[in-house]
Amino acid sequence: MRRRLEDLHGFDTRTAVEFAVTRVFEAYRNGYDEIELQHGAANVRERPAEGRGQIKWALRDLLDSGRLDSWANRRDSWPKESSMVIALRRNLRK
Repeated sequence: MRRRLEDLHGFDTRTAVEFAVTRVFEAYRNGYDEIELQHGAANVRERPAEGRGQIKWALRDLLDSGRLDSWANRRDSWPKESSMVIALRRNLRK
């Protein structure tokens, strides 16, 4: 099992989401099985209007939106308290 780890601390929400899309594609292209995106905010349990937890919920929305479906398997991906693990589709070219 090959897992890539990316840390999104320090990014604004929009940049974190675009960075995540780029990294998910790169991980898929390079034959990884999963990518884990660390966002922090482990104790944020509800969607905040602003402040802490924005990236956490934006990543969940990104996965639910289907925008990553070409590379990710939504069914086998899961959110953790301070990160999200995205299961990647098998890259048949690798």
